[in-house]
Amino acid sequence: MEKVEDLVTDKQIDLAWGYANFGDNYSKRDIIANTLLKCASGYETGYTAKCIVEELGLVTQGWKLSQRGKRYLYTAYSGGLSM
Repeated sequence: MEKVEDLVTDKQIDLAWGYANFGDNYSKRDIIANTLLKCASGYETGYTAKCIVEELGLVTQGWKLSQRGKRYLYTAYSGGLSM
């Protein structure tokens, strides 16, 4: 079963993340997954989060999920369930 770590490595996240700080309550991967969910649902998000997922190639500049972004979002929230 594919894992989000297979799609985007921790090193890639750290490079795209820079000095962004969203507090201590959520992991970087939680922020990424939530940002992608907002995109898929037609909601906007903050500028910094948007730039990070764009840098990772998970969304397009037009605020649409890329194929990679779709795979990441599904993998993040599916819990390994696929029928």
